[in-house]
Amino acid sequence: MTLDRPSPAGSPVGGAAGAEADRLEQQFGLLFDAYRQRLRQRATEIDPSLQPSGYRTIVTLINLGPTGATHLADALGFDKSMLSRQLHQLELLELVTREQDPADRRAVIIHATPVAVARVEALKTLERDEFRDRLSQWEASELSDLIRLLAKLNEA
Repeated sequence: MTLDRPSPAGSPVGGAAGAEADRLEQQFGLLFDAYRQRLRQRATEIDPSLQPSGYRTIVTLINLGPTGATHLADALGFDKSMLSRQLHQLELLELVTREQDPADRRAVIIHATPVAVARVEALKTLERDEFRDRLSQWEASELSDLIRLLAKLNEA
């Protein structure tokens, strides 16, 4: 992060716009903190000893389907040693299996076990239902505004 970087021409740097940007940043911080807390909670619901990074690993593996370690590490942004530690724990918890890649005997293919898929899918359904329940309290126009504004923010 560079603090001395000049702002683009015409962009607000202070005053009311700066204060609003600060408030927005605080709200995003709260949103990210809540996400990390939910990640910890979901990991614990899978198994009390599972770390949030292990939960992310199993969810990503389920989303990708059976895959090689390099592809999984890239998808997670993990180095090989971090992924190896995660896979070791997930194997001990019987949430993943590894087998030789038939196309390349030096490589392995990692699979989520049926138990892992069932547990994660149940949690994802619960989370989706909770999220939709919270959003059902909103006016349709508020939801449309949020979608439009997030899309605009993502364009930047």
